[in-house]
Amino acid sequence: MIITTARKPSSKTRIFCKHLSRFTGWEYVTRGKTSLEMFADEPFLLVGEHKGNPGSFKFYINGSSVLSILFSVSTDKDTRPGEEPVVEGESSLTNAFSKASGLKMAGTSERIIRANDKIEFIDKDVPIIILKVLGKRGEGIV
Repeated sequence: MIITTARKPSSKTRIFCKHLSRFTGWEYVTRGKTSLEMFADEPFLLVGEHKGNPGSFKFYINGSSVLSILFSVSTDKDTRPGEEPVVEGESSLTNAFSKASGLKMAGTSERIIRANDKIEFIDKDVPIIILKVLGKRGEGIV
């Protein structure tokens, strides 16, 4: 999976994407003037902004948006590269997030993405990134 941003992201959004990249192991690609069509060959995540802060995820598979999540973000700690996380939770968002991201819902890992009414990126039982979900839509989301 590739992580990219709007054409001219704020420094906060670029830093957030770098943390997210290290946590998930996904590749962060600076978009610049590149068209989204250039990413259509593989799954990618477009991180959007709201008032200069990261504020949305749009997951694309085969060039089509399959999941959109609006959020407010809190990052407390720096992130180091590590093993691939697993997705946990009991909601439709959990299943949709797992399917859109390509991350597994089964197995063990020191890194967990817990998706329910908020999305928490947890490393060794310590929340690294917390997204307060403000809205969501997509395949499998009611």
